[in-house]
Amino acid sequence: MSSDLATVYLEPDQVDIADPVLVIALDGWVDAGFGMRHAAEIMVKGHDERPVASFDADLLIDHRARRPTMTVRDGRVDDISWPAIQLQVVSDLDQREFLILRGPEPDFRWQAFCTAVDDLVQQLGVARTVSIGAYPAAVPHTRPVRLSATGTSPELIERFGAPQGTLEVPAGISAVLAKRFEASGMETVSVWAQVPHYAAGSPFPAGTAALFQGLRAAADLRFDPAPLIAEGLEVSRRLDTMIAQNASHQRLLSQLESAYDTAVGEQGNEIPSGDELAEELERFLRDQDESK
Repeated sequence: MSSDLATVYLEPDQVDIADPVLVIALDGWVDAGFGMRHAAEIMVKGHDERPVASFDADLLIDHRARRPTMTVRDGRVDDISWPAIQLQVVSDLDQREFLILRGPEPDFRWQAFCTAVDDLVQQLGVARTVSIGAYPAAVPHTRPVRLSATGTSPELIERFGAPQGTLEVPAGISAVLAKRFEASGMETVSVWAQVPHYAAGSPFPAGTAALFQGLRAAADLRFDPAPLIAEGLEVSRRLDTMIAQNASHQRLLSQLESAYDTAVGEQGNEIPSGDELAEELERFLRDQDESK
């Protein structure tokens, strides 16, 4: 592949993945509760990643908007860490290898970037791409995180649910990539976690756990949810305490719960009971253990 944007480290015949799936985790547009960023960190950390290609950050990133990070030790600038956009091979709990495109969303040359990525993943034999993300929604933290999806797979869209009607919203580069992949004949799906709008500005582990459920359904990729379950319960307890101190917040939460339960009931799903979030997360953990 010839491109001024990409540096290739592994040629297609050196990657050798059976039925490769590409997961797209480019941050910078909307990532409520840092769900996508946290998921990408977990997918890469400790999984012996292999770099396939990197993309020229000097041509793609506005460094004054997203500045590099410097480490200062005893008054001396010891190191400078630059934003990086990388395509890597990683593996899940079952040692199934897949590709992940991660890093900051480009500021410039979107069309050229998408062409470079499309050319490369076609050479690698990718047939399915899965984008992940999280957006703020009018939902309560006391209920399981719901997923929604867009893409070209009717089966997956029906399973997750899709936004109804016609929407015009700003597009992230993952959507532009999805349209490019679709034109190349690949199956695409974008999985979104719905994070409570009042919790969208801080880490919301339950959103990340939901995205891993989505990845398992969309691409049969598994990751350990146990740390997210513990973190999610702690976040839920803190939110419970804060809301209990304000009567208007309690009324808002009750309204959100009622709307959530009505929407879930209309879809014919079971409405969570009792200790909603804890019960759902514990059930998810048991399901993961039983499938091993």
